[in-house]
Amino acid sequence: MDRPAMRFKGLDLNLLVALDVMLEERSVSSAARRLFLSQSATSGALARLREHFCDDLLIPVGRQMMPTPFAERLVEPLRNLMLQIDATVSPGQAFDQLTSRRVFRIGCSDYITEVLISRLIPRVAEAAPRVVLDVVAPGDDQTGLLEAGEIDVLVTPTLFLARGHPHEPLYNEGHVVVAWSENTLLADGRMDAERFRSMGHVVVRFGRVRASSMAETWLDTHVPDRRIELVAPAFMHVPRMIVGTQRIAITHERLARMQAKLLPIRLFDPPFDMPVLQETIQYHRARQSDGGIRWLADMLHASVADMI
Repeated sequence: MDRPAMRFKGLDLNLLVALDVMLEERSVSSAARRLFLSQSATSGALARLREHFCDDLLIPVGRQMMPTPFAERLVEPLRNLMLQIDATVSPGQAFDQLTSRRVFRIGCSDYITEVLISRLIPRVAEAAPRVVLDVVAPGDDQTGLLEAGEIDVLVTPTLFLARGHPHEPLYNEGHVVVAWSENTLLADGRMDAERFRSMGHVVVRFGRVRASSMAETWLDTHVPDRRIELVAPAFMHVPRMIVGTQRIAITHERLARMQAKLLPIRLFDPPFDMPVLQETIQYHRARQSDGGIRWLADMLHASVADMI
């Protein structure tokens, strides 16, 4: 005989799990696959949820189901509730690095992937050979991915941290100006404020909203009259894009030194007193007692020592 469903204020709590997935997938069939239910059972769950909330929750629009305004307001609190429940039923979750097959999703830029994650990979391969690392590139809302529990750890400058979640300092990074080694405008090896302003610049912009990096955000305020001539979609492209041109760019010092071993570029100190970039690790507040997250954070800290 089936055990009666656990109810709270007349609602089967299992339906909240289904609603969380349906709001994320915006498709009954996709949600059914994730929930390991038939499509008819998932449709039945949606019908009961509609009856309980007195709202349509999801409305067919073309091939997708779009959330109603009421359902939109449920997305964040419901996701947080699911994360809190997960943390509550497995407090202080132990982590066995030798046997774990866990997939850790790390949100970070291509710069972090190049200078830090590349050092983390061999450490993890040796210490936890069955663990999988899934590196997620930043989009328009990387903090939203952390809030939703879609990434386990976010590595980001302090300027872009998500509010209300714990974070740890990781390391500091400086910036340098990079130029093609045969740039005739810099033949005398001198970089000053006048040249910086007058020369063409390569900059980085991210996602559909074309968000700026921390360095570019600072320069937009303090050197707004610089000439932007080329926009790159990622940090790794910048050094290659200046080769063969008279342009310059501001980039991370460690990344520039790595690229200087492969490309004909020169490095200069910026002619301005730019702030140091403080990289941090951040994870969801519901995961503070997660042994796997603590292990991954410790491995990231240890990997800093391996960077150039």
